[in-house]
Amino acid sequence: MAIRTIVVGVDLGESGRRAMQLAIPTAQATRATLWLVHASEVGLEHSWPDLPLAARSAAQALRERFKGRFENSLRELESERQRCEALGLNCQSSCEEGRPWETILRTAVSVNADLIAVGDPVGAIGLPERLLGSTAERVVRQAPCSVLVSCGRLREDYAGARIAVGVDFSDHGIEAVRWARDVAEAIDGEVALFHVVPHPITETIMPKEWPSVLEGLASTARSRLDQLIASEGLKPSTTMQVLDGPVGKMLCNAAADVHADLLFVGCRGQGRLRGMMVGSSSQYCLRYSPVPVLAVRP
Repeated sequence: MAIRTIVVGVDLGESGRRAMQLAIPTAQATRATLWLVHASEVGLEHSWPDLPLAARSAAQALRERFKGRFENSLRELESERQRCEALGLNCQSSCEEGRPWETILRTAVSVNADLIAVGDPVGAIGLPERLLGSTAERVVRQAPCSVLVSCGRLREDYAGARIAVGVDFSDHGIEAVRWARDVAEAIDGEVALFHVVPHPITETIMPKEWPSVLEGLASTARSRLDQLIASEGLKPSTTMQVLDGPVGKMLCNAAADVHADLLFVGCRGQGRLRGMMVGSSSQYCLRYSPVPVLAVRP
């Protein structure tokens, strides 16, 4: 795992502060360059040439208001950049007009980012937000690289942290294990692996044959976890558990039960509507994880 460039979504509020709280120690540990990205309101660059004469003065006043906010944002962003440089980090910043997720993703592609850090995915209350998702969710679905989301409880210092990893044995899940291994080595932390066997129907309606089927699946999963620990160079003492139930919910519960400080999950980047219909474990974790989530792409 090589992290050379980290793009950070900075909204100059609480969400951005939480993103910075995770991005700064990550950059310090990896000597990565930080790119602080802020999206200003849409409308600053619009001249509205076709407006009636009577409305142009109002449009000009609105444009001046946008301009004032943009200039304030530039000053605050520059202050954040200087704070990072004072900590010995190489840091760049950009403030652009546009939607936050589009600005973050565009920057990540242009600077060939290895990691994106974004704030807590809150505020999805109305139907459009529920259908389209928060900024963090949209970034995770479309990002060209792994995304660190500042969910839940944050620590001041992640030295010795415990990392819970959701393992489904896919390429994405195995890459999440590799990230956890490398991060744990860097911070002298611990790794706990969790494989979840999803229920075939619901939690309350089960085929009567399910317990015997589950035991067979769990036995196979435990054997594969043992092999994964050996093949990926994890400590032989690495904790592992096989659970059954809704995948996202069980991973969040497991992270809380073992007092994990971080949760790593593989992310396929499936569409929002498909995620609503068939369920997405990474999407659930972004909403309900008790600790920050790293959505890993291979």
